[in-house]
Amino acid sequence: MSDPNGVPGETGLPAASGLPVEPAEPEAGSQAAAPTVPHSPLIIPRTRAGGVWKSLVPALIVAAVMVVFVVQNLREAKVSFLVFSGKFPLALALLAAAALGALVVFCLGSVRIVQLRKAFRRHQATRDSTHGEP
Repeated sequence: MSDPNGVPGETGLPAASGLPVEPAEPEAGSQAAAPTVPHSPLIIPRTRAGGVWKSLVPALIVAAVMVVFVVQNLREAKVSFLVFSGKFPLALALLAAAALGALVVFCLGSVRIVQLRKAFRRHQATRDSTHGEP
């Protein structure tokens, strides 16, 4: 490769070793180029819209998998729970069971979060009262 001035092997790009290639010394009659300042990497701040896009892709994948699951499990199955009984599409019965399981996990998790918040507030109150802070 050559640089724009036609000097072979002097591109100024990183070499295969990962170290930058030193540019050639300017010729006696040419004007010296101004030293270049390395550019800092562009940092883009995170936004809510970016977060939505990040969570949208996995949600679409899960939705596609669910559609395939429902289409492949359309036959009816007899479902019995305690005194209730009936025939439902297998996919509907399984998705309802999964939704009920998720609801139970959500409720138990919410109770635990409330417990932890109360314990944290109690801990802060005792710490503040012993250190004399308002």
